[in-house]
Amino acid sequence: MANFDSPQMLKAIEELEKSNYSAAAELLVPLAEAGNPRAQCNLATLYSAGWGVKLNPKKAIDLYRAVAEQNIAEGLLSAIAWNNLATIYITGLPGIEPDPRKAQEYRSLARDLGLGM
Repeated sequence: MANFDSPQMLKAIEELEKSNYSAAAELLVPLAEAGNPRAQCNLATLYSAGWGVKLNPKKAIDLYRAVAEQNIAEGLLSAIAWNNLATIYITGLPGIEPDPRKAQEYRSLARDLGLGM
C-alpha cells in the first residue's frame, strides 16, 4: 500500500499493532481528514469499536463508505471497507439498526472487488 503510506501512516500502523489506539487515532485523524483512504479505513475501525476514540458509528460508516466508493483495489482496501460496512449492518451498533438487506448488498460488493468469503 505504498501509495497511501507516509511516515505518519506507518507510525499509526505500528501503534495499532501495539494496541495503542489513542496514539494511533491522533496520527490517523489528520491523515484521514487529508483524504488518505488507508487512514480513513483504520480510523473507521476505531470509531466503530470505540478504541482510543469515543464510539461513533455514524462517523465509522461515513469513513468506510468514503473508502469503499473509491473502488481501491490496492490491498483490497475498498473491499475491506464494504465488508466492514456489511458487518456493521449485520450486527448493528448503538444508533445503527441491523439491516440485513444492506449487509448482503455490501458483502456482495466486497466479493465483487475480490474479497473472498
